[in-house]
Amino acid sequence: MDELDDVKTPLLPPTLPRWWRVLPSLILIIIISTIDGLTLNDFIEYRYTQLYNLNSSSTPNTRELCLNSTRISPNASELISTTTSKYPVSTTMSWSEIIQMSTARLNVYINLAATIPSILTSILLGANCDRIGRKPLLALPFIGKTIRYMILTAVAYYDLSNIWIIISIMVDGLFGTAGLNILSSFAYVTDCTDEKTRTIAIIIADVCIVCCRFIPLLTIGVYLQQPKFIQTMIFTLFLSLCGFIFSIVFQPESNLNVQHLNIFQQLKKVRFGVVTKVFRVFFVKRPEHKQRSLLMLVSTHLTLIFMALGNVAMYYIYLYGAPFCLDSFGVSLNSVAQTVTSIFFTVIFTLTIGKRSDHLLIPALGCLAYMTQLVLFGFARQVWMLYLAASIGGLFSVLTPIIRSRITKSVEPDEYAVVFILASVLESGGYYAISALANEIYRVSLTFCQGLVYFVFAGVGSIAILLMLILYIWEYRPTVVKKVSSLNE
Repeated sequence: MDELDDVKTPLLPPTLPRWWRVLPSLILIIIISTIDGLTLNDFIEYRYTQLYNLNSSSTPNTRELCLNSTRISPNASELISTTTSKYPVSTTMSWSEIIQMSTARLNVYINLAATIPSILTSILLGANCDRIGRKPLLALPFIGKTIRYMILTAVAYYDLSNIWIIISIMVDGLFGTAGLNILSSFAYVTDCTDEKTRTIAIIIADVCIVCCRFIPLLTIGVYLQQPKFIQTMIFTLFLSLCGFIFSIVFQPESNLNVQHLNIFQQLKKVRFGVVTKVFRVFFVKRPEHKQRSLLMLVSTHLTLIFMALGNVAMYYIYLYGAPFCLDSFGVSLNSVAQTVTSIFFTVIFTLTIGKRSDHLLIPALGCLAYMTQLVLFGFARQVWMLYLAASIGGLFSVLTPIIRSRITKSVEPDEYAVVFILASVLESGGYYAISALANEIYRVSLTFCQGLVYFVFAGVGSIAILLMLILYIWEYRPTVVKKVSSLNE
């Protein structure tokens, strides 16, 4: 018997909260994660420009350094050397390329170090999500973010070594990162909606993830025009504390079986044996070929996430480098262009076909739009092409959530969270592994094909389209067979 069965249950029957009650927690973790990417990449590049004793007192100086590198002939054989930096460098590469390669190398180390703890946490807690409830998974990532920014603030203030940056990311991964919060948020939405309202609710939640990046991108982008990293990290630390307090005090539990328990009692219900359910759920026999469809939908979902995370991993470092040489504000404006496009198409989609169709053609178009963005990024040599690509890619976050909605309709209510565990692992621990891969591809190809990494991840998108095509054929054939048999009768 479970040791918590004796916990006193409430006199009043539990009730489901509104699905949108999870949005504040989701929005906060996405805002913090947005600041993560923007601040950390700027901070690492700033540290390397300081390491080589280059002038990085402001963003314009760093941008001028990058622009100067683009004026050097590709076939130049001049030897760039310095004896004034802490670590003398002698190379035919420009300073911009040196800093880019150093940043990419450190990113590889950071992401590899954080991969294992984040994967283990995501699997253990994600597998227990339907057992312990959604609230612990919403709150724990904020603890990781709080510790992360306490360490990073100390690194910035005391100029500590890079190993402390790696440790801070590992601690963040140990508490599940934002991926665990996102997993629980969508399970929360699924708990509180029926099949009629679920698709539009998931689309709204997905678009909120995109839209809530709008303000931090602009404000932090402008603020980091000067290297004010300590202030930014303290502010993010404050947001992390606010998110944790909100999740503990004000966030209602959507799992009715544990709604009467506090967060510590919920965490005590964690069992290692439940982890095996993650794999069993995909092999349960289901009526009307739902098992086969579930496997294909989950595979498609994972492929889409893989492609998107590849872009996220490279986005800042790629646009900071030559020939674009964008600063934090320039990169933010590019992201805002995609956000505005997503909002525009969300309104149109919601008012037209959002509630009436979950046809596979819709997410396939979203995937194709994102592939177009990645290919344009790879070929781009002018900034206007980046804006065009980002605007086209805005369709991705509007159309592809249909895959997530179709997955929930293929499983039982007590399997909602379990079926998304693999997605959670990919979004948390998998992100670090994908980021390490992307940074290594970028570092190796920087001197001969800078956009190669984007072509690779665009190729991953073609796999998703192929999977959706196969699934469409499988779903179409039974319909044809039924029509033929009815005509014969």
